[in-house]
Amino acid sequence: MKVEVRFRAMEASAALREQVVRRVQSQLSRFDGVVRSVVVRIWDINGPKGGADKQCRLTIRGPGLGSFNIQDLSADPYSAAELALTRATRALGRERRRTRVARRPDPAFGSA
Repeated sequence: MKVEVRFRAMEASAALREQVVRRVQSQLSRFDGVVRSVVVRIWDINGPKGGADKQCRLTIRGPGLGSFNIQDLSADPYSAAELALTRATRALGRERRRTRVARRPDPAFGSA
């Protein structure tokens, strides 16, 4: 799984980048065959004004999956990334369950 971290309107932090890559790989490792790449974009929405203005957007791509965009907002970039990653994990789990159910044969149409 390829993980790319991008920063906009804020200083790029090596510690934040490493933490985000480590958490993405840890959380999404169970979707290894489904997820090919994850792009994490972190930015400060309204600059030095303060407040809950750190946004994290995850773009997750994979074969048969298409593209998922998940984003979350927090006062801290670490927590914004963690919140977005938690939502992405739940969304991928739901998608995986849907595709498993869709592939299962309907028992009502079983062989005679």
